Amino acid sequence: MLTTKANLLATKPGLKSKGFVAAMDIFKKLPPVRLAEVEKKMVEKKYAKGEVIHLEGDPAESVWFVKEGHVKAMVYTPNGRSVNLCVVGSKGMFGSCCCFSKAEYPCQGVAETDTTVYAFPMKNFMELLNEFPEMSRSVVEMVSKRLRHSKGAQVFEQESVEKRILHVLVDMVEEFGNVIPMTRREIAEMAGTTVETCIRTFSILEEEGLVSTERGKITVINVPGLTERIEDI
Repeated sequence: MLTTKANLLATKPGLKSKGFVAAMDIFKKLPPVRLAEVEKKMVEKKYAKGEVIHLEGDPAESVWFVKEGHVKAMVYTPNGRSVNLCVVGSKGMFGSCCCFSKAEYPCQGVAETDTTVYAFPMKNFMELLNEFPEMSRSVVEMVSKRLRHSKGAQVFEQESVEKRILHVLVDMVEEFGNVIPMTRREIAEMAGTTVETCIRTFSILEEEGLVSTERGKITVINVPGLTERIEDI
């Protein structure tokens, strides 16, 4: 379902961003005056699960920050198959890969859950990057990590289903910590497999004490154990 102006809510710029911006690592070293300017330009928007935040090819007019929920970046292959590139959780940033070269988003941003995000004008974001080199370095590091994960996803596409699921779990621990606010269905989509196969794999992982699952979340009990299992397969 495509997003329209009628099915999202936007507050006045800066109305609810105060405190959220200051807590984000990328903005922590900004002087108070500049931080206040960022807060004023942030626009809060709400999306229901499954709504498109931006389409591939849309003008990259904003950088986005997740306040609540999580967002996935995805593309469609020429044969129509959807490929999940990454998932961004609370206090995460997306759309930033357009900062340095592209004028258009190279992928879709989709609300994976009911989600609240902040949009910040790309023009103003670029001004901050030019003014504060440390902020630029943080963005480069984040974009580089996302590119490595995307490349890894392509490399492991030919691997066994279990190995793909394990890699997704390890990547999601990096994004969310040991408690991943996702379902097995969502993990299955990211690993490119069926829900049934994912459930069977999780049953094995739970029996071995590596993970536990509850409604709407997955707890990774033993991250080193998952990594060792990847190497052993």
